[in-house]
Amino acid sequence: MKQIIQFISLIILFGNLSFGQISTQVNLSSYYDNNLFRSPQAESDILSNVGLQLNFQPGKSNLNFYEHINYFSYAANQTRNFFINNLGFHYATDFDKDRLHSFYLGGAWIMRLDSDDFNYYNYNQAYAYASLRFNLKPYFIKLGYNFRYRSYANLPDLTNSRHYVFAQVNRSFSTKTTVIMEVDLGNKSFGGRNILAETVGRGHGRGRMYSSTYSTPTAPSLTHAVLLARISQSLHPKVGIFVQYRSQMSLTGQTDYVNSENYYQDEEIFDDPFSYESESYSTRLTWMLPWQMKLQFGGALIAKNYISEQAFTSAEDSLGRGGARTDYKNSYYLNFSKIFFVNKNFLKSVQLTVNYNYIRNESNSYWYDYKNGIIGADLQWNF
Repeated sequence: MKQIIQFISLIILFGNLSFGQISTQVNLSSYYDNNLFRSPQAESDILSNVGLQLNFQPGKSNLNFYEHINYFSYAANQTRNFFINNLGFHYATDFDKDRLHSFYLGGAWIMRLDSDDFNYYNYNQAYAYASLRFNLKPYFIKLGYNFRYRSYANLPDLTNSRHYVFAQVNRSFSTKTTVIMEVDLGNKSFGGRNILAETVGRGHGRGRMYSSTYSTPTAPSLTHAVLLARISQSLHPKVGIFVQYRSQMSLTGQTDYVNSENYYQDEEIFDDPFSYESESYSTRLTWMLPWQMKLQFGGALIAKNYISEQAFTSAEDSLGRGGARTDYKNSYYLNFSKIFFVNKNFLKSVQLTVNYNYIRNESNSYWYDYKNGIIGADLQWNF
């Protein structure tokens, strides 16, 4: 926290000296979650989040520094409260005289801190990315690479490095249709030492905090390829829709990695994207309403086949007698937002957002067969 305060003070001081631009956002949100742990035995709670976002752009440069601080608290499960800090920068520039082609570069350090009871979620993360965008009318081409290193303080064997490269082609037509095609290649490597599962308390979400194991002392590595196709269509000057198909194929025939049964606001341990193959269809309709209002409705259908995970037929099954794990996930969401422009010296605007999300995950593994509904609102002040 001392380093964060020093960084904020440095931004303000540097901004005053160089006439840089500083912007601030304050977020306050509260949500009712009827299945906090995404368990077959649902437990509800109210999640609240307080967030502060600081952005600083030195002078007229293409460089932007940011600091995002978030604290999450729960009404009933207060030992689950946690803090996330995100400190980074983003740089963008054109590298041709006609300003058709662009280069992007960025990096961030992210830290998560949980209570002592759940400090196995604590991590430090370094993230960096670089990409090129070419305007070759009528095509737009984007090439990029990103790297992430995540270190778990109390689960060192889950410390991992992740690499992604991607290529995307985008073309728009006179019918107000845009077609996007993308290919990704990702690789993830773990620490690879042996891990023993632990049991704490009772019940899913409060019980086994960790169920992953490694059977070899060598570092396991997971690799997958992703193919994506999206079609966006303008139906009206104020209404647009897209439909998307995504296929994820594992290039790793076998892995010792097994997902945890305990979900807590982080897919990394609960449902690692590298642990399965999948096909998904998704869509979203956006309607720009009068008076700075916006309505969005969307959903996704996802089929997952897990590489090395066995299905548990019941809470009593400790051997995984259900064969290979398969999941079918349906999710839907509805978002409504409204911007109120204030344009005062100390306050530019206020944005209100109301959300509803629903997930139905059908799994042949007992611990992952669940329903989850979340409803809430977010209030954002822009200074």
